[in-house]
Amino acid sequence: MEEKAICKPIMVSRGEVVGIGKFKIPKTDDFNYDIQLLSFLSIRESDNSFISTCIHLHIDGYGKTEEEADKNMMKNASFFLSQNFSKLSAEDAWDNLRDLFKSDDWSNELWTAYHEFQIQLSIQGKHIADPVAELFFHFSQLVKREKELENLADDLEKARRELESRESQLEDRIEMMGKVWLIANLISKMRLEWVV
Repeated sequence: MEEKAICKPIMVSRGEVVGIGKFKIPKTDDFNYDIQLLSFLSIRESDNSFISTCIHLHIDGYGKTEEEADKNMMKNASFFLSQNFSKLSAEDAWDNLRDLFKSDDWSNELWTAYHEFQIQLSIQGKHIADPVAELFFHFSQLVKREKELENLADDLEKARRELESRESQLEDRIEMMGKVWLIANLISKMRLEWVV
């Protein structure tokens, strides 16, 4: 039986890494750029002090809880990106991101901790939920369902047209039968009149 390795605390210069994650800044009318997923670490400085740092952008968020720090960092990252692209030319804004994405001592320390956290999650048999992948899966399911509904609507429209055609044929037959009955009735009456 395989023993699970004992996981050790992951320390960086600012404290203990307690979480990792990825986030996406969505495109909007005000921010029409598609920035790839950004990775971050959640770090406990002390019992009531957390730092969340975006490794790609070197942007921090602070809070009394891990979640508060994560939200603050994402808000700061969103503000930075909107300012980056609104204050600089597009070329300079992209160059600025290139510079931020380059490795340095601080980002190397953060990436090493991020990768070690991933390994320890694997050792524990855990995996990080990928909300973007989940949303994409649900979106693809919705697109598939929409296509099925469109096909069903087409089938229903064909069935409706076929029913209308049959109804029209039935009305024509009823009308013809009415005429046949009328003629047969007239002939019958004529016969009766002839016989009498």
